[in-house]
Amino acid sequence: MTGVNGTLEALPPKLLTLGGDPDTVMAEYLDVIGRTISNHPRSLQKRIGPSEVGQACARRLGYKLLGHAERDQRPNWKATIGTATHSWLEDAFQAENARWLRTGGVERWVTETRVTVGATKTLGKITGSCDLYDRVTGTVLDHKVVGPAQLKHYRADGPSEQYHVQAHLYGRGLHLLGLPVETVGICFLPRNGELRDAFLWHEPWEEQIALQGLDRLEGIAAACNMLDDQALAMLPTADVWCINCPFYKAGSTDPAQGCPGHDMPKAADPAPLNFISNNK
Repeated sequence: MTGVNGTLEALPPKLLTLGGDPDTVMAEYLDVIGRTISNHPRSLQKRIGPSEVGQACARRLGYKLLGHAERDQRPNWKATIGTATHSWLEDAFQAENARWLRTGGVERWVTETRVTVGATKTLGKITGSCDLYDRVTGTVLDHKVVGPAQLKHYRADGPSEQYHVQAHLYGRGLHLLGLPVETVGICFLPRNGELRDAFLWHEPWEEQIALQGLDRLEGIAAACNMLDDQALAMLPTADVWCINCPFYKAGSTDPAQGCPGHDMPKAADPAPLNFISNNK
């Protein structure tokens, strides 16, 4: 299939329903988009990556580590916009590298680099893809495409602990590749609005922040490995949009069947595991 005006193969007559219901076309249109989102590698990823290590809710990490099935969710269109933007940005900075090569014979930007940020005893290597690295300044950058309320929040209060740890983990990944890392940053790009609304958060890279995140993850993984589903009731929760969690189950009294949420009554109130913390 190379174009139109006679270059397309003719459809079998049994497939032709010219003048068919546009609502049916719309349903099929959305189905293609939804299935593509669900089958994207990011959606199918099962291993814990750098973007999840700092997740404030230890129980949510526990569910994933224990292999619990996620509840049925609608295709995540917002995340898909972010993924598409990442791809566009990679192309943009590769094109900028080509300009640098023409004018100075070197490349400035390192894009979408696979890195190993560290390892835990229980899980082994933790790997991911670092969005962008600036060789000139030694800056590690991560792209986040967010809505207006989130953008206002991050501008006022900085990133969540999850994003904070992720940034320093990627810094460690580039450091372990032998690249000098001075600064880590998160570029918050507006999903609605104009490019001038973008906000850059940054701070000096600290390896200890990455190591603390890995240590906490190992504590959660070790508890799950030792206690199986019984660990879930002991893992601390956090107020991080529970209703959007793939393991949320309203009214649940048994964490093994689903989490009732951070502020909902639990079936039991066991003493927390003393080697797991939501703090740095």
